[in-house]
Amino acid sequence: MTKDNKYWAADSQDQIGDSIMKKVEDYQNFLLTSGRLELYRRAYNYYYKSVIKGAKTNRSGEQGEFTTINVNHYRNLLLHLKTMTTQQRPTFEPRATNTDYKSQAQTILASGLLEYYLREKKVERYIKNAVEQGLLFGEGFIRCEWDTSAGEIYGINPETGAEITQGDLSYTNFTPLDVARDFTKNNSDKHDWYILTSGENRYSLMAKYPDLSDKIERVASISDFKDYNRIKAGIYEDSDDVLVYSLYHRPCPALPQGRVTTILDSDIILLDGPLPYRNLPVYRLAPEEQIDSIFGYTVGFDLIAVQEAVDSLYSTVLTNQSTFGVQNIAIPKGHDLSVTSISGGLNLIEYDTKLGKPESLNLTQTPPEIFNFISQLERLQETLSGVNSVARGNPEASLKSGSALALVQSQAIQFSMNLQQSYAHLLEDVGTATINILRDFASVPRVAVIAGKSNRSLMKQFTGDDLNLINRVTVDMGNPLSRSTSGKVQLAENLLANGLVKTPDEYIQVLSTGRLEPVIEGTQAELLNIKAENEEMTEGKVVPVMVTDDHKTHIQEHKAILASPEARRNPELIKIVTDHLREHISILSNPENTQLLIMLGQEPLQSTAPAPALPESLPQSAPSSAELLDTVNPVTGKAAEVRMPNQPRNPLTGEHV
Repeated sequence: MTKDNKYWAADSQDQIGDSIMKKVEDYQNFLLTSGRLELYRRAYNYYYKSVIKGAKTNRSGEQGEFTTINVNHYRNLLLHLKTMTTQQRPTFEPRATNTDYKSQAQTILASGLLEYYLREKKVERYIKNAVEQGLLFGEGFIRCEWDTSAGEIYGINPETGAEITQGDLSYTNFTPLDVARDFTKNNSDKHDWYILTSGENRYSLMAKYPDLSDKIERVASISDFKDYNRIKAGIYEDSDDVLVYSLYHRPCPALPQGRVTTILDSDIILLDGPLPYRNLPVYRLAPEEQIDSIFGYTVGFDLIAVQEAVDSLYSTVLTNQSTFGVQNIAIPKGHDLSVTSISGGLNLIEYDTKLGKPESLNLTQTPPEIFNFISQLERLQETLSGVNSVARGNPEASLKSGSALALVQSQAIQFSMNLQQSYAHLLEDVGTATINILRDFASVPRVAVIAGKSNRSLMKQFTGDDLNLINRVTVDMGNPLSRSTSGKVQLAENLLANGLVKTPDEYIQVLSTGRLEPVIEGTQAELLNIKAENEEMTEGKVVPVMVTDDHKTHIQEHKAILASPEARRNPELIKIVTDHLREHISILSNPENTQLLIMLGQEPLQSTAPAPALPESLPQSAPSSAELLDTVNPVTGKAAEVRMPNQPRNPLTGEHV
């Protein structure tokens, strides 16, 4: 809408409060008139019905004649979908603008920081909350912004004496009830603006904005807004919170710098200025999209009516059993039996055969069709949600083999693929926003606990400048096989067989976590060092060679420096590179380094020494036949001294032949 040919979001500061309140009111009225508010209320009530009803059976009907019970398959199925989606912890993969050493080093720092915020700052909890809200309401939202009052104290303002903090990231979940937007659009892509409604402590706001403390003190409490968040039961009493409305508008031709405005009501403006973020700091998850609408869709909407029918039938059975479960006795009129004569047990009862004997009156029998229909409805819920009996831990009797169970469970995972993709996109958006906000606002050095080799923690100091080359974060959801026990064992055994796992510590880490960081971290550091050396040599610097280098890898990677015609026409560069390569070869071929190289898993080069010189006195040649016989020439007359071989004896005379 325009006002006096002026875009509402470009209103002056004294008018923007009224415009924001009008947009919030229009959005809430649309939720009410379109029936979506009632849908949200029913979804919330059935999801938390056990709590709302006091976790007990209840009485209903005009005279309390019915006993009601809630058998909450609805929440169980949605939680299974949530668990199947979020059970694999994501692996963030920051992307840099270039592939040089500095860019690659920044990706490692960014990856560690994302793990730090995921673990220490509980970002993972906010992500899972968004998934649960998406399954319940069709959408879940996360706001990721910079909080100047958070972080460690690093100074004092000399003028006011106030403490100066580092600032830090802040994450908040929102349901679609609290995210006003342009509902006239026909899809959820590229919203120009969001207005978020949240409750914040009045006294914290007074301390944060001392100039407005008098106005903040007089503003209405959240307790006075009976219709705020109308899906919840009960009324806020004596709350210290007040409602805060935050407008975030993206830059556009009508508002070139964008806008961020925070108000308590139309005349209390806490903050107003251009949008300080690269994108709108509001990120959305939707299991499915409702076509031609800005709203999301969830399979939970399909389950509510079925859950209502299941509760009704279970309540029918319970009412019948609880009402008539106590034994009743039918006795003919005119009987001579008293109540005391048939009470208790082991009684001898006499009765008049003409009048008949007392008999039990069984009214507890429930038609079998009710139980059959309950079973059909429960199976219908599994069919609609895609969460089959195997995923719920209650496989059918016909599924006996492991392969059949695995096939059925994989079908449940495939059914929720759209939800998993939306989950991955939310992780990427929040991860990218985290890095971008740290780049832009983390000007003061800060320390984060980064997981190092074998998951050992190390302290890392950084500023936003240390992340200035990161432009995008992607998410690897990982192989589901690596999350199972058998998959971890198989992964560890394969790495061990291929020589990639070198120590027991690495093997145990892979076996227990299914992650490869303990194995690849050393190799990754070596490759980064090689890349840094290549850059330094390209700049004309001489790089030292260490005996502990992976020499063959260094040689293979360093040769890439000269793999261009320009480099080969640079004599100085050629000399630097070839001298560096000769140093690697010298260390590999030096016999003094043999034992160390073998311990490092490297193969020393064999030395190419010349053949050894022959000794001065050569051995005698092989003796001749005459020397073996030790004879002289028989012509000279010394035939008697010739040693002839033994001849056979004459058996008659005993003499040699």
